[in-house]
Amino acid sequence: MKNYKIVFVGASYLFCHRVFKDLVKIEELRNSTVVLFDINPEPIKYISAVCKIMNEISGTNIKVEGTTDRKKALAGADYVMLCINVGGERADMEAGKICRKYRISNTVGDTMGPSALVRSLRNIEALMVIVKDMEKLCPEAWLINFTNPMSQLTSVVQRYSKIKCVGLCHAIGGVEEMVCKIYGAEKKEINVFAAGTNHFTWVKEIWVKGENKTASWYGDFCKYITKPKAVKKKSKDWLEQERLHEKWDITAKLFKWYGMMPVAGDNHIVEFFPHFLDPNSKNGNDFGLKKRDFNKAIKGKLNSKELLKKWISRVEDPWDMDKPSGEEAHNIMMSIIRNKGDINPAVNILNNGSVSNLPDDYCLEIPAVFGQFGYKALSLGALSRPVAEVVGRMGAIHKLTADSAMTGDRKLAMQALMLDPLLKDFKNAEVLLEEMLTKQKQYLPRFFKN
Repeated sequence: MKNYKIVFVGASYLFCHRVFKDLVKIEELRNSTVVLFDINPEPIKYISAVCKIMNEISGTNIKVEGTTDRKKALAGADYVMLCINVGGERADMEAGKICRKYRISNTVGDTMGPSALVRSLRNIEALMVIVKDMEKLCPEAWLINFTNPMSQLTSVVQRYSKIKCVGLCHAIGGVEEMVCKIYGAEKKEINVFAAGTNHFTWVKEIWVKGENKTASWYGDFCKYITKPKAVKKKSKDWLEQERLHEKWDITAKLFKWYGMMPVAGDNHIVEFFPHFLDPNSKNGNDFGLKKRDFNKAIKGKLNSKELLKKWISRVEDPWDMDKPSGEEAHNIMMSIIRNKGDINPAVNILNNGSVSNLPDDYCLEIPAVFGQFGYKALSLGALSRPVAEVVGRMGAIHKLTADSAMTGDRKLAMQALMLDPLLKDFKNAEVLLEEMLTKQKQYLPRFFKN
């Protein structure tokens, strides 16, 4: 049995251990090596310890290592998981303050708006250093990207490198759970086919136990979200907690108007339109939306660290070891290793004809089949004209942003910003962009060459 080498680039307190608990379930990986790389040794220490405990509980022989040496980590890798955020929550907070100074609100801020633009530029700068190392040290490895902004980062690798790369997002899992609850089905009995850009995909078809439910989905969905529910319980898992408290009211309205359902829930969806986060709605307050709380994000990271400490001290064992994380990396790896040809419902890859009325070089989130041949995207036909128009605009923003990051071209960054639905003030657009770039100059050498 091959000893696979799996590398986590970025030792995330929220993420790495969740994916590791999926890896221990794959028979072919039980004698493999997992390497945790980060520029900061502290999270490596905690996450390595938790992974070793999970290893012990599962009875697996996965070797867990940690290092701050990137080249040592990547040498000979088979799979590389990317979970980074250059500058961290502090850089995001800094970008968020500038947005609010110019009356731009966001609920998430990692996909759309000026904050997502500068986050792309920061992360792409670091990503391409990693990719260049991979081209030399592990040219046949798969790069599985979990870092946002998803479309921008994934498209850069696919268009500027030969490294095999896909991006993964768990958003579609929320709709899959809903379909299972509404129709009394298990996940293996359903298929949700959707297409769009990351956090902005739209459902084309829903199948349950071999029956096409697409025509009845609008009515069934609306009944479900308006049905009185018990008091919302709390969950230990942050992803499950996020899904329990997601709002779907605006999603239902968009479903009614466009004839297709957007997937990611209200908090993400509102950032793709100019109508919801503006002064007329008290910046989303009228819709029950809240601005992103950066202090809460920092607190959440610290809470996750404290939780890992509890597990390490064996005050309690890691939670839900029997449940999948919902992150899907292990399913892709298993399908490749076993040549299974499984469909993953939402991977970020270049379109290349999958959606017939969108450009081939736009990075879309679409279903694809995986095996030892790599992957093949499903042919989904055309999106409806109005949905194709709004998705196409996002694809253009993402491509412009990615090209700007690769070239340090302010003009391309400005073009991306001018297309962004969250930009409210043309008069101050150039000043905003320059302030954003200057404030984060330390992460953006391509924009400050002279």
